[in-house]
Amino acid sequence: MDLLMEFSWILILVGFLALICEFMDSSLGMGYGTTLTPILLFMGFEASQIVPAVLVSEFFTGFISAGFHALFKNMSLGRTKAIAKDIPLTQSRVSTEPNVELVASTGSGVFIPVKETFMDKLKSFTIDSKVVFVLTLFGILGTIISSSISVVFGFNSIFKFGVKVYIGVMVFFMGVLILAFRKKNMKFSFKRVTAIGALAGFNKGISGGGYGPLTVSGQILSGREGRNAIASTSLSEGIICFVGVLTYIITNLVTTHINGEPLDIGSFGLAPYLIIGGILSTPLAAFTTKAVNNRWLKMSVGVMTVIMGLFSLLYTILTFTGIW
Repeated sequence: MDLLMEFSWILILVGFLALICEFMDSSLGMGYGTTLTPILLFMGFEASQIVPAVLVSEFFTGFISAGFHALFKNMSLGRTKAIAKDIPLTQSRVSTEPNVELVASTGSGVFIPVKETFMDKLKSFTIDSKVVFVLTLFGILGTIISSSISVVFGFNSIFKFGVKVYIGVMVFFMGVLILAFRKKNMKFSFKRVTAIGALAGFNKGISGGGYGPLTVSGQILSGREGRNAIASTSLSEGIICFVGVLTYIITNLVTTHINGEPLDIGSFGLAPYLIIGGILSTPLAAFTTKAVNNRWLKMSVGVMTVIMGLFSLLYTILTFTGIW
């Protein structure tokens, strides 16, 4: 499709679609790539035009959305001041260094600065910071592993079909579980968050989708509040998409070099329009997440996760059978 010839209407429409899909993604943590990609394919764009543009736009909107989520206090990043109470003066690790945040009580109501250990620093980070780190780290590892598997088996259409069906079914049942346990207060577990991050990264690397619905729903089932889960997913997905963009560019450069062709980083023509449309929606999306009651937010995430799972299954079956 000639982007310049069609600029008068098609790219404005693309930007508007990105705005709608990103509002859904930033406010509920899912639906951007899963919804936007098949729509753009239906409009006549090639997958080679869509994939890199979606990755780049998700990188930008992920970080900007996370900034607004932090601004509206949907998540808290950075460190908290750790206070160790009633540590005898003789046991205190007294420090003369400036900006030492860990303080100890001498037992007489007087606090003195103490030297932080590495573990003190790690423990002083907020839960949101730790979750983002875990999701990002294991998400990247999962993406790298699954991408390698995809390179080996990606040529097999049955394999690709099976993977997409598996992700659709998994996302659907995660939504069902959220709705089933929506009134139950789940105990927070870092082990479950770690497993979800690795599995979601694996899914994204092997199929290009399924990250947001699985990560948000998985965090909620791991005991996280809905708005914290959504905000953490936005930031971690933005970082993972940055890694994806670098991988895409390097792969294209290496491939063109090996084939003796002019060096090419790939097609990013759609990216500016997706970025602009997506960015415009992020402030309102973050505010919506803040404004909605957590009970209704959990319900909305559950319903949307079920819809995303069913949509993914339907789209997979229709494309595999040649109907779409």
